[in-house]
Amino acid sequence: MLEFDTVIGLEVHVQLKTNSKIFCACSTNFESPPNTNICPICCGYPGVLPVLNKKALELAIRVCLALNCKINKRIYFERKNYFYPDLPKNYQISQYALPIGEDGFLKISSTKTVKIKRIHLEEDAGKLIHKDTYSLVDFNRAGIPLLEIVTYPDLDNPDQAFEFLTQLKLFLQYIEASSCDMEKGLLRCDANISLKPKGSFVLGTKVELKNMNTFRGVKDALEYEVERQKSLLLKNENILQETRLWDQTKKKTFPMRTKEEAHDYRYFPEPDLKDFIVSQNLIEEQKKFITETPLQKKERFLKTYGLLEKEIDTIISDVWLANFFEEAVKFYPQPKEIANWFLGIFLQNLSDLHYNYNEVKISPHNFSTIVRYFCEGKINNLAVKKILSLSISTDKNVDQIINEEGLLQVSKVDELINFVNEAIEQNSKVVSDYFSGRKEALEFLVGQIMKKTKGKANPKMARELLEKSLKEKKNKI
Repeated sequence: MLEFDTVIGLEVHVQLKTNSKIFCACSTNFESPPNTNICPICCGYPGVLPVLNKKALELAIRVCLALNCKINKRIYFERKNYFYPDLPKNYQISQYALPIGEDGFLKISSTKTVKIKRIHLEEDAGKLIHKDTYSLVDFNRAGIPLLEIVTYPDLDNPDQAFEFLTQLKLFLQYIEASSCDMEKGLLRCDANISLKPKGSFVLGTKVELKNMNTFRGVKDALEYEVERQKSLLLKNENILQETRLWDQTKKKTFPMRTKEEAHDYRYFPEPDLKDFIVSQNLIEEQKKFITETPLQKKERFLKTYGLLEKEIDTIISDVWLANFFEEAVKFYPQPKEIANWFLGIFLQNLSDLHYNYNEVKISPHNFSTIVRYFCEGKINNLAVKKILSLSISTDKNVDQIINEEGLLQVSKVDELINFVNEAIEQNSKVVSDYFSGRKEALEFLVGQIMKKTKGKANPKMARELLEKSLKEKKNKI
């Protein structure tokens, strides 16, 4: 059977982290009611003049530097002409002939580097809200600053596309260019895919995929399209150059339209914006924001903390998480113990808060104190969970919570032995079951001790004392 090589290129649209839109002073707040963050400029009223947002330009330069691009010292904007109901001007201010950055790369693993073709600034369109028999238009997004990152057809399979998007998202978050929240549409991706006979240097017919709302959706859509195109080629049928939509529910792609070429958009220089000169001072200023890359951080964490790779992948998956973990380890230099609670109950609490870090009040120091107290035997497993749940949104002093809630662990032998003896005396049948070989009876007795101490007993010590007492009792029988 004829074999094929898969060729994939990605077009990623990222909303830049600015307070106002790219060519006007309207807010970029996602939470605002529909059509409240609009003005004559972003709605395209006659006679208005756009003004470039300096912060958007700075962030664009920062991204270009992070992705090793050549930055064009002179840039200009162009009008990309097309009609769509949520595009109020019937054109989009974008860049085509002279983008801000070109010919970069992103290293996604020790063996794979993806080449970046171009990075350009543009404004977003609005949003259509479809109802049963009609559609509504929200222009709040019109004019939002976007950065489009276009790769070369340099990816060999859907897994690489998934990894590229994951690493790119981390890069953008680490340099504080974008929050990349896909649920809010702050990062969106289109994919171009073609198949060619294995080893051939001639590319096949390209198909563009849209409507993929998650990285997993991108991967699934590409996997489906590989099989669809392979099936057609094996039957000697032609692949149409077209745009196809991914249906997440049906797990299929469907035709949307034939693919436009650049000339279809009738690009011409934006007459209301002058050419811009990117100074070396501006470039040097943005270099300060590019320090340790996510890949470098991962390698350092592996070397420094001795954790499993999958544990580190979770910790560095968000810059806030990575910084919190590192600070906690500084206060209590036991990375494995910190990671154990960090990746467990702490992330569960964050999930309950929907990872809204503004609501997380606990400091790394207080978190490390909780872990240290557990390791020192001052509090037990149940107490840790309760203290975390009480302090994560208040950052109350740990010792204060322990005293107020009476959570100090009972670890003294002379205190515990009384509860052990009571459990044995009050549960003679269970003790007989244990002597008969029923090991679960021991768990019941440990549970009784924990109940009597209101969960404050040191479980390990309680078990050890219980086994010792039962052994002595059995020897006397």
